Amino acid sequence: MAQFSLIGDNSKEGGQWIMDPIIYVLLTIAYVILFLLGIRTAMQHSWYSIGNILLIVILALTYDNGILALGKYIGEGELLRGLNEARYWLHALVTPLLILLAWHFLINANVQWAKRKLVLGLVLAFTLGLIIIEIITVTWDITLKPTWVYDVLSYKKVGDAYPIMIIGVSITLLITSILVWWKQKWPWYFTGVLLMGIVPMIHIFHTGALSNIGEFILIVALLTTRAYQGKRKNS
Repeated sequence: MAQFSLIGDNSKEGGQWIMDPIIYVLLTIAYVILFLLGIRTAMQHSWYSIGNILLIVILALTYDNGILALGKYIGEGELLRGLNEARYWLHALVTPLLILLAWHFLINANVQWAKRKLVLGLVLAFTLGLIIIEIITVTWDITLKPTWVYDVLSYKKVGDAYPIMIIGVSITLLITSILVWWKQKWPWYFTGVLLMGIVPMIHIFHTGALSNIGEFILIVALLTTRAYQGKRKNS
């Protein structure tokens, strides 16, 4: 991704070809590949593992990027509005499940206190709490408006909401990634979490897809961590 003639005006009327739709297409394809790799990992280890929650997250992100890629071709209207509203609901219902995955990584890293029933109860309560908070503050009675950003048409929420859920999930991932690094000498989980936070701040690129790229890097890190721990467990 380079800052040259492929980058154009941040509007529908700019008349220049923008690469953001292509970025979302590529991300969608990449997520399909990751999903297939995740299925392969599940087949190699266990279909009944909490780690397979990651497959649900990957499917949600595949849908999210796919709708962004197709938005301008679908066009403004109730269909696209409904498809985008589903993006917000998936975000609210699926993203907090990463907390369960983070707890699962601690179990596989043999973090003893994480194995206590009390900790599992707190993890479940925290996950459910973040889902409820996101539904109440963001998705319930949501109002969406059509928005063009870098040649991508989507429907975005009117007004701002404090990202409590995202902060909770991000802090959980950060802390657990440090613990996994410490216990298993595996830095890539932490690296993925770190890059997820850094990439959206790289403003030298004229694109609205930086957050999505950061999410993709995180998912790659989570998938490789799951595969790594599974291999260690079976060795």
